Amino acid sequence: MLLGWARRQQAAGHAVWSTPLILTWDAWLARSWQAAAQRGEVPALLVLGTGQERALWESVLQELAGEQQDPAMLGLHAGGLMRAAARATQWQLKVSPSAFSEEESLLAAALARLRERCAAQGWLSLRLAQSEQLVPALAATPPPAIVGVPRLTALQQALQARCWPGVPLLLPEPVRPPAAPRLLQAPHLEDELAACARWCLERLRANPAARLLVLSACTEPSVAVQGALLWRELAGARLGDEAWRARLLAVEGGQPLAHQALVSDALAALSLAGGHLETGRLCGLLGSAYLPPAGVAAREQLRRWLEARGIARWSTDALLAALADGAGGGPAADVLRQWIIRLRERLATSATLGAAAWAEEFSSGLSAGGFALPPEADSRELQRLARWTELLDELAGLDAVLPAMQGADALQWLGRLAAQGRHQEASGDAAITLAAAQADPVIDHDGIWVLGLTASRWPAAPRPDPYVPHADQRRCRWPESGVTARREEAAWLLARWQQRTPELVLSHPLREGEILHRPSLLLPQIASGWEDVAADPAHAPAVALQREADLSLLPMDTGEDIGALRGGVERLRVQRDCAFRAQAQWRLGAEPPALLSEGITPALRGRLLHALLQGIWLQLRDHAGLLASSREALQRLAGQQWSLAVQANAAAGTRWLPPAVLERERQRALRLVQRVLELEAARAPFRVEASERELQWIAHGASLRLRIDRMDVLADGSRLLLDYKTGAPRTIRLQEGELEPLQLALYVAALAAAGESVSAATLLTLRPGELGFSGISDGPELPGVRLKSAPDWAALQAQWQAALAELLRAHLSGAAGLAADIGACRNCHLPALCRRAGADEQEPDDE
Repeated sequence: MLLGWARRQQAAGHAVWSTPLILTWDAWLARSWQAAAQRGEVPALLVLGTGQERALWESVLQELAGEQQDPAMLGLHAGGLMRAAARATQWQLKVSPSAFSEEESLLAAALARLRERCAAQGWLSLRLAQSEQLVPALAATPPPAIVGVPRLTALQQALQARCWPGVPLLLPEPVRPPAAPRLLQAPHLEDELAACARWCLERLRANPAARLLVLSACTEPSVAVQGALLWRELAGARLGDEAWRARLLAVEGGQPLAHQALVSDALAALSLAGGHLETGRLCGLLGSAYLPPAGVAAREQLRRWLEARGIARWSTDALLAALADGAGGGPAADVLRQWIIRLRERLATSATLGAAAWAEEFSSGLSAGGFALPPEADSRELQRLARWTELLDELAGLDAVLPAMQGADALQWLGRLAAQGRHQEASGDAAITLAAAQADPVIDHDGIWVLGLTASRWPAAPRPDPYVPHADQRRCRWPESGVTARREEAAWLLARWQQRTPELVLSHPLREGEILHRPSLLLPQIASGWEDVAADPAHAPAVALQREADLSLLPMDTGEDIGALRGGVERLRVQRDCAFRAQAQWRLGAEPPALLSEGITPALRGRLLHALLQGIWLQLRDHAGLLASSREALQRLAGQQWSLAVQANAAAGTRWLPPAVLERERQRALRLVQRVLELEAARAPFRVEASERELQWIAHGASLRLRIDRMDVLADGSRLLLDYKTGAPRTIRLQEGELEPLQLALYVAALAAAGESVSAATLLTLRPGELGFSGISDGPELPGVRLKSAPDWAALQAQWQAALAELLRAHLSGAAGLAADIGACRNCHLPALCRRAGADEQEPDDE
């Protein structure tokens, strides 16, 4: 704004001029009060900052919480009450204890209690100060010139009458002919931003000294994302030139402080040293530029290893034990472990300290752990470091209003302050300014473009404040109080935009995703018609609407030594369900995200159950051994084998699971195994020939490594293949020639290729509600096992072998067609890359 004032003075022919002090109303009040305090005109009171006032509101709400109310839940109202009280003070509304609603009563009670506390302690909140308190500080202060608002508040009018009678505070605006707006509509938001970028570049080519303003009524995506999209269009080949970006584009409003990388990583590091951290934040911390160096590849290896454990939340002790083990973590594991130890030693105190002491502990603890800016830090990084220091100062300031606290409470307060604060990077005189605030620009611009003026956004929907009586809001004409007030606000803004520029462009998108938009009803009244912005092919949606016939095959890497293919059965299953996903996942590395769980992941549960059943049958050996064992003996055996299974899977994650989680899983597994053994006892006699047997299936020069869960030999010498299924059961369609379930067909084919035969292949479903056997056999029935008959067993096996070989051949050749069954798309992790058109609209009729 100061730069705009300078340009205005230069345009008027002035070489030297007096620069006004431009402040917000709250900042001007604070500055004026401080000057009056230095002159001795007002009492020496502690003026509360925003963080201190928020802490005071939460403290008051905790006091007001009765036996029937949760103090933590009541504390969630603090932010809304703080804003409502400040607004009510500005309009000199009498907040009555006999309010109509619970929210209004809560504001009245909390505000009264807060003012009592302030009076008793010698504190002052300028946002809540009434005219009687402010007059002594402002009587000798020159009157301010207020701009950017349609009218003065009641408090400002009262101060004007008592301190500056006869002096107009609202600065009169120069009267100019309003600019005739140009109306544009674009197919999508991306096309709207692209058209805006072209308009900006055209104006700057015609006049390099031009200053342009882009306002956005869009709330999603955020203004920061819109700024990135606009910069992409503006920059072209200079996309990575940050110096050029600083000269060309400035984005106002800043970002939440907690979203800044330095602040977010510092909070994550302190949380980890404090006791626990979610795996997502821990993996994000591994990518931090502020940690001690360990190499990008080493950190990535450690990240993958941690995600593979499936633990959603790591305690510090468990993480240190896992990093000390180091199996699979790589060299970065020891670097992270040593860093955590140093940080933890510095913050190990469990004393109750003041907020200022904790701020010092946090700062020195991070420094001791090696958390620091990289050597190549630029001006923006230094600004973020300065903002982090300010955040610690805000925490230290809570000493004035909060008692001493534990470290966990201090860290929680630091996180709250970061979530409430924002950071705006300093910028120079950029040619284009992007802002999300729909407000009076205050200064003149060479051109103004307003984005996103749809009927659903402008005028904005009424949202009355729940803590202030609605009648008072309407009497004061608060814009959010009703439809009429919103329309008045929009009309005033439109008039201000027209006064601030000779060229005004108003636009809106016709579609955002699946949402169809109409233009604001206010816009057609001020212009003759709409201009259409043509869609840019470069901004086509990520999911392109193409037919499967248009998909090209991915080329096969002929230089690859195929040999053994990782993935085993799952690789062929994915290729069968969706070739596109198989190529993306197994050949291009687009793997699904790790599945994290607060308890135990399905993969680890499956490993434990497989190991448990393997150990039991190694001891029992056969059906006769099962029948000869008492119920108590089987329970003891299952308990022993569970302990061995947990030990064998320590590196897979059991070592770091909370004891309560493991105990719950133990009880579940033992109950399940008891029922499984009852089913096994009802079968005809058998002998377990092999458990967890490994073999290979080879075709087209490639091999898949397989693991067969169990092979039983029946009384007549025939063999039964058993596969444990911990997931949802599959319908048996093998007798119809379909590869469902695929693993049974593949196991039988692999055994046949090795010269071994089986007479039946079954699944043993290990889900509590669906426990049982199901499968296919060469004809004879087996007691206790549900089997579908396939009399022509040899021909059926040959059919499976051919189908499997063709499936592998298609995978190796790079076939990447889309899934024929839309059901395969439901749990796919690649929707942003898939080229299927309208997958969500092609659900089967029976769904």
